[in-house]
Amino acid sequence: MKISIIIPTYKRTDYLERLLHSIQQQTFKDFEVIVVDDCSPNQDEYKVVIDKYSKIFNEFSFYSNSKNSGAPHSRNKGIRKAKYDYVALVDDDDEWYSEKLEHQVKIIEKEPDTDFVYTWADAIDEAGNIVYQFRKVIEGNPKYEILKGCFVPSSSVMIRKKTLIENGLFDEQLPSCQDWDMWTRMVLNGAKMKVVQNVDTIYYKHNNGTIGLSPKAYKGYMIYFRKHFLSALKVNPILPMYYIYQGIRIWWRKKA
Repeated sequence: MKISIIIPTYKRTDYLERLLHSIQQQTFKDFEVIVVDDCSPNQDEYKVVIDKYSKIFNEFSFYSNSKNSGAPHSRNKGIRKAKYDYVALVDDDDEWYSEKLEHQVKIIEKEPDTDFVYTWADAIDEAGNIVYQFRKVIEGNPKYEILKGCFVPSSSVMIRKKTLIENGLFDEQLPSCQDWDMWTRMVLNGAKMKVVQNVDTIYYKHNNGTIGLSPKAYKGYMIYFRKHFLSALKVNPILPMYYIYQGIRIWWRKKA
Protein backbone atom coordinates (compact mmCIF):
# COMPACT_ATOMS: atom_id res chain seq x y z
CA MET A 1 0.00 0.00 0.00
CA LYS A 2 1.22 3.50 -0.89
CA ILE A 3 -0.10 6.93 0.08
CA SER A 4 -0.26 10.29 -1.67
CA ILE A 5 0.30 13.19 0.75
CA ILE A 6 -1.34 16.44 -0.41
CA ILE A 7 -0.16 19.79 0.98
CA PRO A 8 -1.65 23.14 -0.11
CA THR A 9 0.57 26.07 0.82
CA TYR A 10 0.61 29.84 0.63
CA LYS A 11 3.43 32.18 1.76
CA ARG A 12 4.38 29.97 4.75
CA THR A 13 7.71 28.36 3.92
CA ASP A 14 8.76 28.15 7.57
CA TYR A 15 5.65 26.19 8.52
CA LEU A 16 5.89 24.08 5.37
CA GLU A 17 9.45 23.09 6.24
CA ARG A 18 8.37 22.12 9.77
CA LEU A 19 5.63 19.92 8.30
CA LEU A 20 7.92 18.33 5.72
CA HIS A 21 10.38 17.49 8.49
CA SER A 22 7.61 15.70 10.40
CA ILE A 23 6.73 13.76 7.25
CA GLN A 24 10.38 12.82 6.86
CA GLN A 25 10.22 11.27 10.37
CA GLN A 26 7.28 8.98 9.52
CA THR A 27 7.81 5.30 10.32
CA PHE A 28 5.70 4.42 7.27
CA LYS A 29 7.77 5.34 4.21
CA ASP A 30 5.78 4.28 1.13
CA PHE A 31 4.37 7.61 0.02
CA GLU A 32 4.63 10.45 -2.46
CA VAL A 33 4.53 14.10 -1.41
CA ILE A 34 2.62 16.64 -3.52
CA VAL A 35 2.95 20.33 -2.61
CA VAL A 36 0.64 22.80 -4.35
CA ASP A 37 1.59 26.46 -3.94
CA ASP A 38 -1.24 28.97 -4.32
CA CYS A 39 0.77 31.57 -6.26
CA SER A 40 2.87 32.75 -3.30
CA PRO A 41 4.94 35.93 -3.82
CA ASN A 42 8.00 34.49 -2.01
CA GLN A 43 9.06 32.02 -4.70
CA ASP A 44 12.77 32.30 -3.86
CA GLU A 45 12.07 31.04 -0.33
CA TYR A 46 9.97 28.20 -1.71
CA LYS A 47 12.73 27.18 -4.09
CA VAL A 48 15.11 26.65 -1.16
CA VAL A 49 12.63 24.42 0.71
CA ILE A 50 11.55 22.49 -2.39
CA ASP A 51 15.11 21.88 -3.56
CA LYS A 52 15.99 20.53 -0.11
CA TYR A 53 13.07 18.10 0.23
CA SER A 54 13.04 16.96 -3.39
CA LYS A 55 16.40 15.38 -2.56
CA ILE A 56 15.10 13.81 0.66
CA PHE A 57 11.87 12.18 -0.57
CA ASN A 58 11.89 9.52 -3.29
CA GLU A 59 8.66 10.84 -4.79
CA PHE A 60 8.19 14.59 -4.51
CA SER A 61 6.19 16.94 -6.75
CA PHE A 62 5.73 20.71 -6.59
CA TYR A 63 3.03 22.59 -8.48
CA SER A 64 2.32 26.32 -8.46
CA ASN A 65 -1.02 27.91 -9.35
CA SER A 66 -0.97 30.64 -11.99
CA LYS A 67 -3.14 32.81 -9.72
CA ASN A 68 -4.20 32.79 -6.09
CA SER A 69 -7.24 30.47 -6.00
CA GLY A 70 -7.63 29.36 -2.38
CA ALA A 71 -6.70 26.26 -0.40
CA PRO A 72 -9.64 24.10 -1.64
CA HIS A 73 -8.55 24.64 -5.25
CA SER A 74 -4.95 23.71 -4.38
CA ARG A 75 -6.12 20.67 -2.42
CA ASN A 76 -8.29 19.50 -5.31
CA LYS A 77 -5.43 19.96 -7.74
CA GLY A 78 -3.19 17.81 -5.58
CA ILE A 79 -5.85 15.10 -5.26
CA ARG A 80 -6.22 14.94 -9.05
CA LYS A 81 -2.43 14.60 -9.41
CA ALA A 82 -2.22 11.81 -6.78
CA LYS A 83 -0.97 8.45 -8.04
CA TYR A 84 -2.18 6.24 -5.20
CA ASP A 85 -5.53 4.95 -3.97
CA TYR A 86 -5.44 6.74 -0.60
CA VAL A 87 -4.53 10.37 0.01
CA ALA A 88 -3.45 11.97 3.29
CA LEU A 89 -4.44 15.63 3.52
CA VAL A 90 -2.56 18.13 5.66
CA ASP A 91 -2.32 21.92 5.83
CA ASP A 92 1.11 23.50 5.56
CA ASP A 93 0.98 24.96 9.10
CA ASP A 94 0.17 21.69 10.89
CA GLU A 95 2.34 18.71 11.85
CA TRP A 96 2.27 14.94 12.30
CA TYR A 97 3.79 12.67 14.92
CA SER A 98 6.02 9.93 13.55
CA GLU A 99 3.58 6.98 13.65
CA LYS A 100 0.60 8.81 12.17
CA LEU A 101 0.60 7.18 8.73
CA GLU A 102 1.54 3.77 10.13
CA HIS A 103 -1.45 3.77 12.48
CA GLN A 104 -3.84 4.67 9.66
CA VAL A 105 -2.43 2.14 7.20
CA LYS A 106 -2.81 -0.64 9.76
CA ILE A 107 -6.52 0.14 10.11
CA ILE A 108 -7.06 0.18 6.35
CA GLU A 109 -5.17 -3.08 5.86
CA LYS A 110 -7.24 -4.68 8.61
CA GLU A 111 -10.55 -3.26 7.32
CA PRO A 112 -10.12 -2.63 3.57
CA ASP A 113 -13.68 -1.36 3.07
CA THR A 114 -12.77 1.75 5.10
CA ASP A 115 -13.05 4.96 3.07
CA PHE A 116 -11.81 7.43 5.62
CA VAL A 117 -9.48 7.31 8.66
CA TYR A 118 -8.88 10.28 10.96
CA THR A 119 -6.76 10.58 14.11
CA TRP A 120 -7.00 12.29 17.44
CA ALA A 121 -5.26 15.67 17.56
CA ASP A 122 -4.22 18.49 19.85
CA ALA A 123 -4.84 22.12 18.93
CA ILE A 124 -1.90 24.23 20.10
CA ASP A 125 -1.65 28.02 20.27
CA GLU A 126 1.35 30.23 19.56
CA ALA A 127 2.51 29.97 23.17
CA GLY A 128 2.59 26.16 22.96
CA ASN A 129 -0.52 25.64 25.08
CA ILE A 130 -3.06 22.95 24.25
CA VAL A 131 -6.29 24.88 23.67
CA TYR A 132 -8.44 22.00 22.42
CA GLN A 133 -8.25 18.23 22.29
CA PHE A 134 -9.90 16.26 19.48
CA ARG A 135 -10.90 13.00 21.18
CA LYS A 136 -14.11 11.86 19.48
CA VAL A 137 -14.60 8.13 18.90
CA ILE A 138 -17.16 8.21 16.11
CA GLU A 139 -16.97 5.54 13.42
CA GLY A 140 -19.02 3.79 10.76
CA ASN A 141 -21.41 5.97 8.77
CA PRO A 142 -22.36 8.65 11.35
CA LYS A 143 -24.84 10.88 9.49
CA TYR A 144 -26.30 12.53 12.59
CA GLU A 145 -22.92 13.24 14.20
CA ILE A 146 -21.29 14.77 11.10
CA LEU A 147 -24.32 16.97 10.41
CA LYS A 148 -24.24 18.22 13.99
CA GLY A 149 -20.59 19.30 13.97
CA CYS A 150 -17.14 18.80 12.50
CA PHE A 151 -15.34 16.45 14.88
CA VAL A 152 -12.64 15.50 12.33
CA PRO A 153 -9.33 17.43 12.36
CA SER A 154 -8.76 18.25 8.70
CA SER A 155 -5.00 17.63 8.78
CA SER A 156 -5.44 14.18 10.29
CA VAL A 157 -7.36 12.46 7.50
CA MET A 158 -6.47 9.66 5.11
CA ILE A 159 -9.17 9.11 2.48
CA ARG A 160 -9.77 6.89 -0.51
CA LYS A 161 -9.10 9.05 -3.59
CA LYS A 162 -12.05 7.49 -5.42
CA THR A 163 -14.41 8.52 -2.60
CA LEU A 164 -13.26 12.14 -2.78
CA ILE A 165 -13.67 12.31 -6.55
CA GLU A 166 -17.06 10.59 -6.55
CA ASN A 167 -18.32 13.15 -4.04
CA GLY A 168 -17.18 16.14 -6.08
CA LEU A 169 -13.98 17.08 -4.20
CA PHE A 170 -13.83 20.20 -2.00
CA ASP A 171 -16.31 22.96 -2.72
CA GLU A 172 -14.16 25.83 -3.97
CA GLN A 173 -17.01 28.33 -3.53
CA LEU A 174 -17.11 27.94 0.25
CA PRO A 175 -15.12 30.64 2.11
CA SER A 176 -14.78 28.31 5.13
CA CYS A 177 -16.09 24.93 6.40
CA GLN A 178 -14.88 23.22 3.21
CA ASP A 179 -13.58 20.25 5.15
CA TRP A 180 -16.80 19.81 7.17
CA ASP A 181 -18.82 20.04 3.95
CA MET A 182 -16.60 17.44 2.26
CA TRP A 183 -16.84 14.94 5.13
CA THR A 184 -20.61 15.50 5.28
CA ARG A 185 -21.16 14.75 1.61
CA MET A 186 -19.01 11.63 1.88
CA VAL A 187 -20.88 10.29 4.91
CA LEU A 188 -24.31 11.10 3.48
CA ASN A 189 -23.34 9.07 0.41
CA GLY A 190 -22.34 6.03 2.48
CA ALA A 191 -18.63 6.47 3.24
CA LYS A 192 -17.34 4.47 6.22
CA MET A 193 -14.92 6.04 8.67
CA LYS A 194 -12.58 4.84 11.40
CA VAL A 195 -10.56 6.72 14.00
CA VAL A 196 -7.03 6.23 15.31
CA GLN A 197 -7.39 6.63 19.06
CA ASN A 198 -3.97 8.19 19.41
CA VAL A 199 -2.80 11.80 19.22
CA ASP A 200 -0.98 11.74 15.88
CA THR A 201 -1.73 15.24 14.58
CA ILE A 202 -0.87 18.72 15.81
CA TYR A 203 -3.30 21.41 14.71
CA TYR A 204 -1.78 24.86 15.20
CA LYS A 205 -4.00 27.80 16.12
CA HIS A 206 -2.33 31.09 15.25
CA ASN A 207 -3.07 34.53 13.83
CA ASN A 208 -1.06 34.12 10.64
CA GLY A 209 -3.68 33.65 7.94
CA THR A 210 -6.28 31.67 9.89
CA ILE A 211 -10.00 32.38 9.43
CA GLY A 212 -11.21 32.01 13.02
CA LEU A 213 -14.42 33.98 13.64
CA SER A 214 -13.93 36.30 10.67
CA PRO A 215 -16.73 37.27 8.25
CA LYS A 216 -15.48 34.45 6.00
CA ALA A 217 -16.02 31.94 8.80
CA TYR A 218 -19.54 33.22 9.49
CA LYS A 219 -20.45 33.11 5.79
CA GLY A 220 -19.07 29.57 5.48
CA TYR A 221 -21.15 28.34 8.41
CA MET A 222 -24.30 29.91 6.98
CA ILE A 223 -23.71 28.33 3.55
CA TYR A 224 -23.10 24.94 5.19
CA PHE A 225 -26.34 25.17 7.18
CA ARG A 226 -28.37 26.08 4.09
CA LYS A 227 -26.64 23.48 1.92
CA HIS A 228 -27.36 20.58 4.28
CA PHE A 229 -30.63 21.76 5.86
CA LEU A 230 -32.82 19.23 4.04
CA SER A 231 -30.42 16.36 4.74
CA ALA A 232 -30.41 17.31 8.41
CA LEU A 233 -34.22 17.34 8.41
CA LYS A 234 -34.32 13.80 6.99
CA VAL A 235 -31.75 12.46 9.44
CA ASN A 236 -33.21 14.10 12.56
CA PRO A 237 -36.00 16.72 12.67
CA ILE A 238 -34.29 18.47 15.59
CA LEU A 239 -31.11 19.22 13.64
CA PRO A 240 -32.53 22.14 11.60
CA MET A 241 -33.50 23.87 14.85
CA TYR A 242 -29.94 23.30 16.04
CA TYR A 243 -28.67 24.96 12.84
CA ILE A 244 -30.84 28.01 13.50
CA TYR A 245 -29.57 28.21 17.08
CA GLN A 246 -25.94 27.91 15.97
CA GLY A 247 -26.43 30.53 13.26
CA ILE A 248 -27.75 33.02 15.83
CA ARG A 249 -24.95 32.13 18.25
CA ILE A 250 -22.21 32.59 15.63
CA TRP A 251 -23.78 35.85 14.44
CA TRP A 252 -23.86 37.17 18.01
CA ARG A 253 -20.22 36.21 18.64
CA LYS A 254 -19.24 37.88 15.38
CA LYS A 255 -21.18 41.03 16.31
CA ALA A 256 -19.59 41.14 19.76
